[in-house]
Amino acid sequence: MKLDVDLGKIWAPKGQQPEITTHTPYGKVNLTGFVCPANGDIFINQMEKGNSENFKKQLAFLVETYQGFKIKLYVDNARWHKTKTVMEWLEENPGIELKFLPKYAPKINPMERHWWYLRRRKTKNKVFESKEECMKSINEHLTEMSRDEIIRICQV
Repeated sequence: MKLDVDLGKIWAPKGQQPEITTHTPYGKVNLTGFVCPANGDIFINQMEKGNSENFKKQLAFLVETYQGFKIKLYVDNARWHKTKTVMEWLEENPGIELKFLPKYAPKINPMERHWWYLRRRKTKNKVFESKEECMKSINEHLTEMSRDEIIRICQV
């Protein structure tokens, strides 16, 4: 017997163990995201792995997107945000400045608020057949959201 259920509410006939699908064999989708809670701009990009090189690519994306503007980016304390190669890249790109949020404080990180909302709406208790299917669901989420909704969700 195979059930798709909300974990925490599992019922089955006595003597029958339900089979619950929990993980996909396709691996996980790694995302990086940036949100401006003042104007509702939001970007979510897929990256193979969280590391310095991929983080620098995301920073370059922001610099290119907001050419001519000074960017202050508040980030969590992931180790790849603070590496020597990232700091050297920042010295060469003075248009962007990193500010570090306090450790273990996801409640004050606007992007964490959005990740929570995204999971609740599109990925919680779902098993996708492929990474592409998962990304399709995430992209649908982004197109369904208005700037006002993003601002409301991401206000600290």
